[in-house]
Amino acid sequence: MMHRFIASLAMGCLLAVAASPASAQTFRYPEDARPSSLLPFFAEDMSAVRMVELIFDGLVLQNKRGDIEGSLATSWKRDPDNMGITFVLREGVKWHDGQPFTADDVVFTVKAAQDKKTVFNAKSKYRFIRDVQASGQFQVHFSFDRPIAEPEERFTFKIMPKHAFTSTTITRKDRFGRKPIGTGPYQVSKFSLRSVTLEVNGSHWRQPRVGQVLMQHTPDKSAQINLLQYSGGKAGVQAVIFVPPKNIAIFENSDSVVLEPYHTVSWWYMAYNHESGALKDPVVREAIALAINREELLEAHLGRGDILGGPFTESSPFYNFEVTPREPDVERAAQMLEDAGYKMKGDSRKKGRNKLDFKFVLDKELTSNQPLFLGIQAQLKKIGVIVRPQYVDHARYREQVFTSKKFDLTLNVWSFKDVEDVYPLFHSQGVMNFIGYNNAQVDTLLDTAKATRDYKQYKEYMKKLHAELNRDLPYFFLWSLDIYSGISKRVRNVMVSPYSYFTFFPGWELMQ
Repeated sequence: MMHRFIASLAMGCLLAVAASPASAQTFRYPEDARPSSLLPFFAEDMSAVRMVELIFDGLVLQNKRGDIEGSLATSWKRDPDNMGITFVLREGVKWHDGQPFTADDVVFTVKAAQDKKTVFNAKSKYRFIRDVQASGQFQVHFSFDRPIAEPEERFTFKIMPKHAFTSTTITRKDRFGRKPIGTGPYQVSKFSLRSVTLEVNGSHWRQPRVGQVLMQHTPDKSAQINLLQYSGGKAGVQAVIFVPPKNIAIFENSDSVVLEPYHTVSWWYMAYNHESGALKDPVVREAIALAINREELLEAHLGRGDILGGPFTESSPFYNFEVTPREPDVERAAQMLEDAGYKMKGDSRKKGRNKLDFKFVLDKELTSNQPLFLGIQAQLKKIGVIVRPQYVDHARYREQVFTSKKFDLTLNVWSFKDVEDVYPLFHSQGVMNFIGYNNAQVDTLLDTAKATRDYKQYKEYMKKLHAELNRDLPYFFLWSLDIYSGISKRVRNVMVSPYSYFTFFPGWELMQ
């Protein structure tokens, strides 16, 4: 199934950079985790999403006013019946290896995304496209599966080079993920375990003003904050993507750093493996949820945010405000387990062969997980539930949790570009349903919502889904956070994009 990145692409071409008016300075920033892949389909962690934004382009982008404007496309025309759209492409664009960009690359990207053997989390974003056809080198027409009133906003997805692949079947292990070729304002010159270096693409129409970008893998948040405090020195950084609430005060009156608030569609969760022993029992899932004091954990370790009752943030059009998030109730949780036959045996409860002693797998590169886990562990111990941590590196975490499913509980974050598409997470056939969740009512709601053409009906289905998932607890939904980025005052013209962060980076300037 794995298809090779074409070996004949000369890496010398990848590294070549045309003459550019960009400054010779380097913009440095740290990330908690290394990018899992720089192949756009598989850029599913935020460190990868941010870097892909600099390397690749979509047909269109959302500008600073929130309006859609051309990127790889210069103009477009909707079909009269709203069943399709034609894009006219920008001429003279080159891939980072010097090959010309054409309509064939657009067609290839969509065909690859829709290939049944290409499996990735955001696959459903391409579902509305019934067909795509190139008309010459610089025109492409899309046909839809239903009328869409304002379709152009759906075409921000990144375009990939047809010549870099031998098939439309693409896997996570493809070498392209570490040696990407895009059309974007920056291109990869070095990819190592500790850092990724980008050089300016001198031929890009949005000419960047900073010559080099260096992402440093720095999992320790305290180290990130220290690097930002000394952003004027060579060893410092010019931005920290997320400043933890406990560190906000350091920069509130800083002469060298400004705090930039920005909105993300992200929420934290604790996932239950529904194929794992006692966690199949809804009573056990409910008791665990009731034993956890989210407000206490949030205030102690992360700061400001909203406690959630389902898989949508409070700013989402799908959030059901009639669903009240659970209040912690340790006594009720313990009594529920007792009544269900889970009796104390030593330091934990047991019912038959089901012992409430679980393996809690954590990505050790997400350093905030460790204090959160210790808080959860202490809270669950009060009701006779034991959780034992297993800290693994990022690559092993993804394999162990999302592929092999060798875990009982885990803690993580889902991030979405615009609004939450939760079909892949909770449908029994969803590509990211790594918990083995199967609920016929949830499947029906998701399938019906997917088929409807009425947005108001779609919202109602999502609100019903919110209520059912809150009741059945595939995950214990935790919170969404108020996000602040710390940026050196040496950086000018800053505009942070809510999801991808670096959309407007070509306009940023780094002063001496």
